[in-house]
Amino acid sequence: MTQSTTLVPVVGTGAAAAMIFNILPVFLGSAAESFDLDESAAGWLATTYLAGFGISSVSAALWLHRLGRKTLALALFFTAACLLILASTMQAYTAVVGTLFAAGLVLGGLYTFSFMLAAEHADATRAVGVKLGGEVALGALLLAIIPTIVYPMFGFSGLLVTLAIVLLAISPCTRWLRAGALPIGSQAISSQAISDGAGPKLFPSAFVLGALFLFTVGQASVWSFVERAGARAGFEAAAIGGVLSVAVLLGGAGSFLAGALSDRWGKVVPLLMAASLYLAAMALFTFGTQYWVYALAINLFFFAWLFALPYFISVIASIDDSGRATSLVTACLAFGSMLGPAIAGELLTLGGFPLLYLSGAICSCAAYACAIAMVRR
Repeated sequence: MTQSTTLVPVVGTGAAAAMIFNILPVFLGSAAESFDLDESAAGWLATTYLAGFGISSVSAALWLHRLGRKTLALALFFTAACLLILASTMQAYTAVVGTLFAAGLVLGGLYTFSFMLAAEHADATRAVGVKLGGEVALGALLLAIIPTIVYPMFGFSGLLVTLAIVLLAISPCTRWLRAGALPIGSQAISSQAISDGAGPKLFPSAFVLGALFLFTVGQASVWSFVERAGARAGFEAAAIGGVLSVAVLLGGAGSFLAGALSDRWGKVVPLLMAASLYLAAMALFTFGTQYWVYALAINLFFFAWLFALPYFISVIASIDDSGRATSLVTACLAFGSMLGPAIAGELLTLGGFPLLYLSGAICSCAAYACAIAMVRR
């Protein structure tokens, strides 16, 4: 297989597994309207789904190698699709939440699977950048369609069925998977060879993993409620969906740019650039009231997020010769994403959107500072 064809299942599995998170503002907004939820309850809905996602990602290394690649991937695709279709038929809110938790367990395994495939690529840093770009490209398409066509016509149940159809449509990407099972420990996302006898650098690795976790909490908390922020400001649903779609595409461009640049400018300069864009976005969110300001803020926010993420991951990879710390990257992303919506919902209840933006800025700036300090060290 060529390197380009081996990227097909990397992108396909990652995009399918991450699609609910990438459309999370619209997903939560639709659920809130359908079940009459306040911000706190909507935040906990996302946290429940992402809890399943996180639990699965932590345990995935224990069971992902049990089956052959193609059999395993197809089983994950079809199980997740069936769970989403099942949730679409349910009327009770608690039953929907429980079924979404189960879907999170399956899709968390599929997402870890995508990282393990990326780890096997000849240029793992570039593979991660392309993978993230493919994920948000699918998210942008769904954000353009769901608020304008699917939800107005079919409601939240139609949204769930649409996601199931997407899973089934992407599942043929498994034909490009190599034969055999995934080797244990291949989930380490490292562009460096693992040297014989090298041990993990525990403190530096744990320090940057903590920074990645804090970074993800800050991003997920803001991302979860950007749709609600637009709705509270009185913007039309189609306009909000349009700007979210464009922002996700721009985020994909940021991820592809990070993959193309790699370490050409080192790691500190790109991280400082991303931090500056992020702070500008938070200022626009806080003080802007017009639609174009809201749109610019979302675009800057998502671009900075996905441009910085490959660098956070590569910092961990560059200081972890054993690959043990980098195997926890998916867990950091999953559990950070899990906590973000719940924290955001409580912050909105306590102090509204200004408190949310301030808290997100503090978390993210602390994470950037930790990562940059470790690079310089």
